Amino acid sequence: MAEGFGHSLFGFRREDVLSYVEKLSANYAKELSEKDEEIAALREENKELRRAVKDLKKQIVRKVKKL
Repeated sequence: MAEGFGHSLFGFRREDVLSYVEKLSANYAKELSEKDEEIAALREENKELRRAVKDLKKQIVRKVKKL
């Protein structure tokens, strides 16, 4: 934990801890959103590549039939 909390009579200062948790939560939400976008992009790329493979297989079959 890089962030230091101030101390109070009964432990850490509540405001410091809440602020840290909020920052952590915001960072997590941002990273999660970025990962979700990356996953969506990779799924789309995967779909396009599968379509290309399917088309190439069809071309191979047509060429083999011509032989």
